[in-house]
Parts: sequence; structure tokens; C-alpha cells
Amino acid sequence: MPTEPIEIARNEWGVVRHYEQVRTLELKWLSTTREMPDDGFRRTLELLAAEGARLRPPRMLIDATEFYHEFGDGVMEWRDAQIIPRYNDAGVTKFAFLVPEGAPGTVESGGVPAVEGPATFPTGWFASREKADEWLASE
Repeated sequence: MPTEPIEIARNEWGVVRHYEQVRTLELKWLSTTREMPDDGFRRTLELLAAEGARLRPPRMLIDATEFYHEFGDGVMEWRDAQIIPRYNDAGVTKFAFLVPEGAPGTVESGGVPAVEGPATFPTGWFASREKADEWLASE
């Protein structure tokens, strides 16, 4: 991102930052996710969704390079039903995940951003912050 972000929200598992100039909202997961329960995951995504509704950024990024939580039953179905529609309503047009080097499906390993599940926007998976930022900024 070309500008310094403003921290706008946080909890014990993540920090939400706003890059106002490039209209991007970021969730940076913290290493405390090693001990995070599924409810902590839900509350953190609800925090991001609430800030998305307030700021209506066309772009979102989740930095999951320090995300260690393992999902319990039904968590991803909850995300698809309760969170993704809120991102859609906020007007998100691109969504990027920054994942650790070597993760499967990244753009760097040949993956292609695509619309996933109930989303109305494409999601790209990236091993490089630079590549994620380039894609988010592209038309």
C-alpha cells in the first residue's frame, strides 16, 4: 500500500487498518490466533465487516501470515452466510488474502483470483504483499 494506514479497530486476535488514500481496509491477524476460539474468529470478522459497512472500501485485504487458528465445524458456513453478504453490501469489488510462502493456490504459484461462494467480488490469494497490492490497485 502506498500510504501509511490508520488503525481503526482491534481486538486480541487482529488489527483493522484503513488505507484511506487507496480505499482499502486490512485485517492483520496476530500470532495470538494460536489460542483463538471459533468465537474469536467470528468476533474479529464481525469487527472487519462493521468497519467495512461504515467506510465502504472497494478493496479489502486479510493478512493471514500469522494466522494459526483451525476452524471448528460450521465456521466457514457461518462466514459465507453472515460475513460475505456484509462485504457485498459494503461495495467490496476486490478481496485479497496474504498467506505464508508455500501456501497452495496463490497467484505466484499459478492461482487466479476468482469469485468464491456467495461473494460478488473476486478473491485473490497471494504470497507477496507487493503482488497483492498491485492486484488490488489494478483496474
